[in-house]
Amino acid sequence: KVMYDLGGFLSSDFSFPGHAMAELCPISQNVKEIAKKPRISDSDSGDPTSRLPDHVLHSILSYLKSEQLFHARLVSKNWHRNTPSYFPLEFDESSFFEKTPTTPAAVIQESHNKFLEWIRSSLETSQSQLIKAEKRVIRVQFKHHENINDIMKLINGIDFHEVYLRFGCINYSIPFIFQSKCLTVVHLTRCGIHKLLFSDEANFANLEEVELDNVHLTGETLSMFISKCPNIRELKLVNCKALRSVLLPKVDRLKKLCVQLVGSYPSITDVQVIAPSLQVFHFVHYNSSNLVVNMDIRACKMLREFHLECPTFPVGFDHEHFISDFPHLENLILGPCETSKRVKISSPSLRKLTLMFTQLYNYNYSRKSVVSVPNLCSFQYVGRTFKSSLAPSETPKFLKTTGISLVPHVEKINRAWFLQLRSHLTKLSNRIGLALIIRAQTSFSELGKQGHKLWSISIGRIPTQVIPHIELLKLDIRLNVPQESHGCLLKYIIDNLLWMSHPNALTLSMPTSFAAFALGICNEFLISRREGNCCADTQNKCWRHFLKDFMVREAVTNEKEELKKFSFVFTWQL
Repeated sequence: KVMYDLGGFLSSDFSFPGHAMAELCPISQNVKEIAKKPRISDSDSGDPTSRLPDHVLHSILSYLKSEQLFHARLVSKNWHRNTPSYFPLEFDESSFFEKTPTTPAAVIQESHNKFLEWIRSSLETSQSQLIKAEKRVIRVQFKHHENINDIMKLINGIDFHEVYLRFGCINYSIPFIFQSKCLTVVHLTRCGIHKLLFSDEANFANLEEVELDNVHLTGETLSMFISKCPNIRELKLVNCKALRSVLLPKVDRLKKLCVQLVGSYPSITDVQVIAPSLQVFHFVHYNSSNLVVNMDIRACKMLREFHLECPTFPVGFDHEHFISDFPHLENLILGPCETSKRVKISSPSLRKLTLMFTQLYNYNYSRKSVVSVPNLCSFQYVGRTFKSSLAPSETPKFLKTTGISLVPHVEKINRAWFLQLRSHLTKLSNRIGLALIIRAQTSFSELGKQGHKLWSISIGRIPTQVIPHIELLKLDIRLNVPQESHGCLLKYIIDNLLWMSHPNALTLSMPTSFAAFALGICNEFLISRREGNCCADTQNKCWRHFLKDFMVREAVTNEKEELKKFSFVFTWQL
C-alpha cells in the first residue's frame, strides 16, 4: 500500500529537467487516496501531470501494479487515457471441487484433471488478450498438490508480469522460479524453496517485488535468491519457517523491507542489511524463545520509516544514539523492546513517533527517553498504562495532539489506576486524544463480586485536576457476551473518564452482540440526568453539565467484515 515516490522510482533511462522533477513532487501520494477526490479534467491546471507528454506519463504509470492501475484510471481523463492495459487471470481450486473423506480416489483425480484442463483452456482462449495487454497477471490458489508441476509449466510458458501463487501444503517445494523476461512481481504462500533452484545461471533481473508468506526456506536460500535479483525494490517475509537469519549484503535498489515472524517459529537471530536506498524497514518479531536479535542496518542511511517491534531491544544499536545513523528518518514505531539501559530518541527529522507497549520506563524512570524531537507532528502511545516520562520532554511546536490508547488489565482498573492516569495526563500541555480499549479476559468471571466493589468508588470531583485539553474521548469495548459485571465496569469507566476531562462528546465502540446491552446502560447512566440540584452546592459543575452528546458505533474486527456490513451509528443530543 505504500506507493513509490513518483519522482524517485523513475529508472535511469529517464531524464527530466529540474523543474519537471519539482512538479512531480505534489503527486507523490497514494493513488487510492487521489481517486477519492473529485475527478480532474484535462484542462485543470491543478494537475501537474497534465503538462507531461503522454508517453512520459504512460511510462510513469507502468511502474504501478495491476491492482493500483484500476484506481489510477479513475484519477482523471488524462490518467485514464495513459494508464497501461492489463489482463488478470484468477483460478481457485477450492471453488472448483470439494474433497471429502468419502470421495472416491478416481473422482478426486478426475477433479484435479478438470482443474488443470480449465487453466490450460483459459490460457489458450485468452491468447489474444494476453498478447495485447501491457501487464499480464495470474493468481492461482491450490488446495492440493496434484498436477501442480504441470500447472507451473503452463504458467511459465507465458510471459506474465505478476504471479501470485498460494499452495495448500507447505511441504510442497516449488520446482523452479519463473524465468519470464518481464516478470516483476512474485508472491508465494505456503510452499518450500530450496537453494538448488538458484544456480549460477539463474537470474531474475526484472524482478522488483517478492513476497514470501509461510514459506519454508533458510537464511542461506534467501540470500542466494535475492542476490539473483539486482533490481528488487520491495521484499516482504511473513512467518517463514526455518528462517534464522536475514543477510542481504548488497541490495542497492531495495526500497522497502518487511520481516514479520509471530508464533511458534524459529527465532531470527541475525539481521544485516546493506541497502543504501532503503526507505522503509519493518521488523516485527515475537515467539516463545524471546532470543535477542543481532541487527546491523547502519548502512541504510536513507531510511525514512522504521518499525521495530520485538520483546527485547536488539544488539547492535547505540542506546544513547538510537537513531542517529538515520538522518532522514521521519516515522518511528517502537515497542516493546525491553531494555535495562536508557534509550535516547533524538532526531531533528522525526515527524511521527509511536510507542507500543514499550517497556522503556522499566529503567531509570526519572530520565527521559524522548529527548529532542523539535519537528515532531504526531505522538502516539499504546500500552497498559501511561507515564508522562515517555512523552517528549519539551512539547514540539508542530505537535498539536497526543494520541494515547490504553489496553489495561481489567483487574487493574480501580480508583488508584485512574488517579495515576490523571496525574500523568495533567503534565501534558498539548491537546490529548484518549482511547480506552477493554478486551475480553478470563478475569471477568473470576472477579465476581470483587469487581463490583472495585468499581464502586470513583475518583470524584476534584476541580483543580480536571484535564480540559482532552478533546477526543473514545471507549472501545471488545466484549461479545454481556455479563452483569460488564455493566458495572462500563458505568465505572465512563464515570471516571468524564470526571477527568468534562468533554462535550463521547464515542463508544463495541460489537453488535454487546451493543444492545451497552445501550441500556447508557440510557440509564447518560441520558437520565441527575436532578437539578445535583451540583447546587458548588460552582464546579459535574460532567453531566458538559456532555452534549455521545455516539455508539459498531466495532469492526477486520477488513472483510467492514466490506460485508454497514456500521450502525446512534447519536444522542443531551
